[in-house]
Amino acid sequence: MGHTLSLLIMLVCTAVCAGLLWRTSRIQNAVWKWLGVISFGVLTVALALVTGLAFAGYSRLSGQPNAVSPLQAAASPEQVARGQSLVHMCTRCHSTTHDLPLDGGTVNFAPFLSGTLYPPNLTPGGPLKGWTDGEIIRAIREGVAQDGRALLVMPSGNFHQLSDADVEAIVAYLRSQPAVDRSTGANDLNVLGAALVGAGLFRPSVQAPISAPVVVPAGASPEYGQYLVDVIGCRNCHGSDLAGGQPSGPNPDGPNLTTRVPQWSEADFIKTIRTGVDPTGYPLNSLMPWKDFSGFADDDLKAIYAYLHGLSPIKR
Repeated sequence: MGHTLSLLIMLVCTAVCAGLLWRTSRIQNAVWKWLGVISFGVLTVALALVTGLAFAGYSRLSGQPNAVSPLQAAASPEQVARGQSLVHMCTRCHSTTHDLPLDGGTVNFAPFLSGTLYPPNLTPGGPLKGWTDGEIIRAIREGVAQDGRALLVMPSGNFHQLSDADVEAIVAYLRSQPAVDRSTGANDLNVLGAALVGAGLFRPSVQAPISAPVVVPAGASPEYGQYLVDVIGCRNCHGSDLAGGQPSGPNPDGPNLTTRVPQWSEADFIKTIRTGVDPTGYPLNSLMPWKDFSGFADDDLKAIYAYLHGLSPIKR
């Protein structure tokens, strides 16, 4: 209802400006005529553009065709433990302390005039208590909320590759957390935020539906390491070829991993991720989310090292 009213107000304002444009175009005085035509012309075009983009944005955010996943978490101790090792990736956004439990974020990802968009409380005390396992899995891997609307900011582009076993483990852990009674409020984008979505400047997290089983190689193999590198989003900052990020987009520019990691031993690499200090004693950049991966098992980190160590060096 709120969105409809906002769009109606925008349409009325556009119509009023268009009417004033028509009236000023009939003024006899040339100075006042062209001053009015230019002023109301610009306003009419701007309002019409924002309104049109807002319509398109709300349409992009509305009901998605992705079906609810049929997967269910078994909630075994082993599955919960695996899930706990993975959900450290979520603490930066979904936790007040940047640690477990995932009691909801404190940063509005749609500030100023765009609306409110806070990462929700993911403990059983938050909205997920009313979601099925399949709905949570769809949200994680496909970026679609329980009501079918598109999620925003959620890194489903990375999580789209999560295996069935790992996404079930994440759900199992989310269910096992202590319930925290903390609300982050309702998330909503106003007309300007919707216009940004319509213009493609604020992209929804929706991914293609997953209709087949997703499995990955087991053990500390380079193939499994590549899977983890893709899931945790290393390429977002370190470049698509991991040879260093480029100075564009919202992500920081990470260093070249194809030349740096091969200089380290496996033990050095694991220690670096565990401590945030590289083998030379230099602390990692504060933007490097090493704590997000500190919960990974040694075999996980060994697999990542095996994959990165086996890459052909790319010099830039």
